Amino acid sequence: MSAADTDEGVPLILFGGTFDPVHRAHIDAARAVSKALGGASVYLLPNAVPPHRPQPAASAEQRLAMLKIAIQPYPELLTDDRELRRAGPSWTIDTLTELRANHPDKPLVLILGADSLATLHLWHRWRDYPALCHLAVLPRPGAAEPVNEVLQAFPVTDANSLLAQPAGRRLMLSAPFLDVSSSAIRRLLAEKDHCTSLDGGVLAHIHQHGLYTVPIDVRPNDEDS
Repeated sequence: MSAADTDEGVPLILFGGTFDPVHRAHIDAARAVSKALGGASVYLLPNAVPPHRPQPAASAEQRLAMLKIAIQPYPELLTDDRELRRAGPSWTIDTLTELRANHPDKPLVLILGADSLATLHLWHRWRDYPALCHLAVLPRPGAAEPVNEVLQAFPVTDANSLLAQPAGRRLMLSAPFLDVSSSAIRRLLAEKDHCTSLDGGVLAHIHQHGLYTVPIDVRPNDEDS
């Protein structure tokens, strides 16, 4: 975390995922949430062992390297490798609990796609989330509606109200759409060795290291990151 994170009035914004590979929709989403919340830094946290989805095709080191390449032009975006260094499954609740203990009064914001919001009631210890973080939700085509229990646990609010308290509110952004899937990108790379949804530096890294050369079926639970 950066020195600015010692200021309890500045939100701590987190964006977790496998980032396998990181693509333009990830970067656009992170930058949009930063802008909506006063230009605060956004920390992209790659998972080591995602517990509810197929394991990443690229190694932890390669996924972190691609993230660092993709965020280079954007000073508001940073990486955090704590989940890669933690043994066992990458439970989001562990990261939220750790950061809340270090920053008791800071607004803590977790970025989600609308599809993830729709399944939040299935996440490990999700009922503990409202006491730990806010949600910043980005639209995704075809996402199902969240269950009422989740909507009630995170009342919708605006950016100013969200920043006035540490946790428990939901900010709904109207753009950008999370309209790209990493699994579709991997398939394109395997078939055509190119994809316009990737940063040029990330694509060059993929070519240099021979990543994503084997066709992988698109799996329903591997669509967002």
